[in-house]
This record gives sequence, structure tokens and C-alpha cells, in this order.
Amino acid sequence: MRKLFLAPALLALVLAVLVAPSSQSAFTGEGHATSVVELAVAAPANALSDPSVAAWPVPNARTYRILSSCSPYASAIRTGARAWSGLTESSSGTPVECRNGYITDCGGGSRVVGCNWGAGQRIALYMGGVNDDALLAAHEFGHDWYGHSSYQCAGWGSPAEVMAPTICNFNGATASVG
Repeated sequence: MRKLFLAPALLALVLAVLVAPSSQSAFTGEGHATSVVELAVAAPANALSDPSVAAWPVPNARTYRILSSCSPYASAIRTGARAWSGLTESSSGTPVECRNGYITDCGGGSRVVGCNWGAGQRIALYMGGVNDDALLAAHEFGHDWYGHSSYQCAGWGSPAEVMAPTICNFNGATASVG
């Protein structure tokens, strides 16, 4: 697995290129892809921590269901779901599946860790690809209503920050990638 070790200014330029928004529609058969990059810099204060935010409002209520492939990650998925008001677990909700590797059928590149097809028709997560499983889940659930934001790295600071197109894994004391 390659790691990026860049000076902050060069890092910003590289991230700008890596996370340029896609013009793909969620209704063309391809999903909203979320990528991962690994960085050798300190994590922002609001990254890599449990969300201690009240549920953010959404345009309409939705439901999800956790498939058996996600059983080991159910707690993190439920934590991510709590980021959005009106998102509840139901046996008839959007199926959420977990994969053992990068997601290759989403249409977003080679290091895709999450995908939401059709704004809530189906969600796939690669929990082993990120160091904040709840944030990845919150991001993919957010695609039920929202597209990617202009933030470069996802974090818990706001709905727009959760909807950044990249989950940035920070190496060092704060977190590591398994």
C-alpha cells in the first residue's frame, strides 16, 4: 500500500486533483464513489473522532437495513446513521452491505471505499479501507439526499464536511490504516 509523504502546500495541490468532483449522476447506474487517501500529516481536531453532533436535518425520512456482511460493523454504521435526522433502521430499508476490498463496481476510481447507488437504492462500504468507519457510513447515508461538497477531507464538523468526496486516513499517533 503506497503512502503519501508530502509538504503541506504540495499536499493541498495533490488533494485538489484527487478529489475533483465528478459529474456522474446517481441515476445512471453508477453510484456516488467515495475515495480514500493516506496522509502523513496531523489530523484536524474534528477528524477521526466520534460524532458528538445532534442529528442534522434532511429533506425527508429514509430507512436502512444492515446486511449480514456488515454485522461486525453494525455499531459504527448505526453511529453514522445517527448523524442524519429522520434516518432509521428498518427491515425494508436501503440495504447496506460490507465488502472485503475496494469497491470496483461504483465508477469512481481505484481506491473507492463507499458507494451509494441511486440515492439510497443500495449502499456498499469497505470498512477496512478507512480509519473512521462511522464517518464512512454517515457519508454514504448522506448521499440519500446530498452530493459531494467542496471540502477536501471528510470530517464531523458539519453536513458539508461529512459529504467531502474523500476520507483522508491520517498516519501517525491519531490513527492508522489496517
